[in-house]
Amino acid sequence: MYGGDISDYYKKTEPKDVKQENKELADIYATIGKKKVVTEDAYAPPPPAIVQQAQDTKLTFDDILNFIREHEGYRPRVYQDTRGIPTIGIGFNLMRPDAKQILNQVGADYDSILSGGNDLTDSQIKEVFKITLSIAYKDAKKWIPAFDGLPRNIKLAVLDLSFNMGYTRLSKFIKTKQFIVAGNYQSAASELQKSKWATQVGRRANSLIKLFSS
Repeated sequence: MYGGDISDYYKKTEPKDVKQENKELADIYATIGKKKVVTEDAYAPPPPAIVQQAQDTKLTFDDILNFIREHEGYRPRVYQDTRGIPTIGIGFNLMRPDAKQILNQVGADYDSILSGGNDLTDSQIKEVFKITLSIAYKDAKKWIPAFDGLPRNIKLAVLDLSFNMGYTRLSKFIKTKQFIVAGNYQSAASELQKSKWATQVGRRANSLIKLFSS
């Protein structure tokens, strides 16, 4: 069991398959989960590098969950998102390359979920979210290596961007990244506002732009 900071954990380990990686993450959740997390549904906390100790960067699991769920919704049955992509749970893209593997891991049948023949249970939705949040965190770190030290609102915005876009799309926001690294968050907000992504997601973009501007 690894009890240190998750940023050090990733530096010391080689990439693993989803099943093995999330077995180890489960151990981490069990360790840091000893501290009571006040959520209605008793979600496990995220990797500790997301939950910072410094007051100006502190970002709790409740902060992340509530913010992303506000944008993505919470749906046990498949639906089409704003781009027509089959989606389920808390913004889980059923067309992502690892979708079948992740659903199998939580005990769900991909084909029956995609066809609408079966729904995800609350427990399965929670497990899928923990896996995808972990991936979003690693992608955020890959995009902004100094992610852990960013101000709280900026971290929340970057993590939401990573969760929504995935790394391939996020990596194309080169100017936005440059402004974030330079600490020029107003200009980063302006870049996001001018993007095609902002017109696609509407209210979500406005919410993130406010975080960058606050």
